[in-house]
Amino acid sequence: MGTDPSAPDGPSSSAADDQSARDGLTSAPASEARRGWNSDFVQFETTPRSRILERLRLAYPESSREERLSWGDTVPKLQQEIGEVVRKHSLARSRSEPEHFIEFAERRRGWSVIVGLVGSGQEIHIGEEGGLGLWADAIHGSREPHRWTVHAPPEMAGRFRGLTVETSSALTLDETLRSHRATRLHVFVAKLLRKTPPDAAVLRPLADELQRDGHDLRITRDRALAERYLRERYRDHAEARFGLMASSRDRDLVRFDVPNDFQSTKRVRHGPWYNDGEADIGNRSCRYLRDCVTEFGAQGLELDAVLLAWGTDFVLRDGAWVIDRARRYRSAGNATVRDPWQLRANAYRVLLTRGRDAHLVFLPPLTELDETWSYLCSCGFRLLKDR
Repeated sequence: MGTDPSAPDGPSSSAADDQSARDGLTSAPASEARRGWNSDFVQFETTPRSRILERLRLAYPESSREERLSWGDTVPKLQQEIGEVVRKHSLARSRSEPEHFIEFAERRRGWSVIVGLVGSGQEIHIGEEGGLGLWADAIHGSREPHRWTVHAPPEMAGRFRGLTVETSSALTLDETLRSHRATRLHVFVAKLLRKTPPDAAVLRPLADELQRDGHDLRITRDRALAERYLRERYRDHAEARFGLMASSRDRDLVRFDVPNDFQSTKRVRHGPWYNDGEADIGNRSCRYLRDCVTEFGAQGLELDAVLLAWGTDFVLRDGAWVIDRARRYRSAGNATVRDPWQLRANAYRVLLTRGRDAHLVFLPPLTELDETWSYLCSCGFRLLKDR
C-alpha cells in the first residue's frame, strides 16, 4: 500500500475491485456476514466480544493461536475508541459508514491505512447504495482530504477525481477463489439478473460451460427431493457443507417450511451453521437443512452446495424481474432506499454465488413463480429428477 513520502503522517486508503468480494468496510446494519462483527459500525462497541471473536475465527480459520490471543486484547480497545467517536460526534444516525471510518482514521496519530475490498453488485443494505462513491464523498468531506492517498485499479481512478490517486492493475482482483469449478458463474448470474434478462438462448451456453467445468445448476419444485439429492450427493463426504438459503424480503416461503423470517434467522448461530458437521453437539450444522440463512448471513461466506429457496419477492413477469411482493424497506436513520429493485437483485446475486460446486434452486409450486420456473429451466438449470 504505502503512503505519500512527502506527507509521512498522512493516512492512506486502498481500494480493490473484486467482483466476487464483499465490501467488508461499507456494510450497513445487521449483516451477519461481517468480517468480525454482526452489527453496523456505530454498534461495534456494544457487540459482545465473544461474537466478534467468533466471526474472526470463522473468517480466518488458518490463524495461529498467537494471532487469536492478540485479537482478544485488540478488540476491546477498538470497541472503546470507536465508542468515543460515536458519542462525541453523534454519528449513529447522521453519517455513512465510509465517513465513520475516515473520521476514525483521522483521529489516529501519525498515519492510518484503510483497505477496502469493493465488489460490484454486492450492495444489499440500506445506506450503501452509493457504493464506491461513498468513499470518495467521505474523503472529500473529511478534515484533511489533501493528506489522503487513494491506491486503486486504473478503471476506478475516475471515481476519486480531485484527490491524490495512485493506480495499479495489481489491485484488480478479478480471479474468483470461491467457486473453483465455476470461473464463469458470476458472468452467468450477472446476465440472468438484468432487469430485463436476455433470451434464454444467450444464457444456455454459459450454463453448459459451467456444467462441463463441474458446477451443477439444478432446479426443482419438490423440496423433499432437493434435500434427498444433497444428502445422497455428499453422503460419503462428511466434511462437505450444504445448506438452505433464501431472500430476507420474501413473504411466502415460510408456508413451505423455509424459516427466512426475521425472528428465525436472528436465532441462527452462523459459526456452528457453517462449521459444524452432523456429528457435532447442538445439531446446528447447515447440513440438517433446517435453519435458513439469508443474504445477510451468506455474504462473504460460502458452502460446497446451496439449496436456494426462490421467493416471490423477485419474480419474472412479462419478461422482466419485478419485486411487487417483496417486504417493504424502511429508512434507517437518515439513510433512505434509492432503488429497492437493485437491492433485491443484488441479494439474489449473493445467494446465487455462494456455492463452490452446485446451486440447487427450489421454487415452491406457486403460480406467481411459473414464468420464473420456465425461464430458469430454459436458461440451463437442469431439472432434478427422482431416482
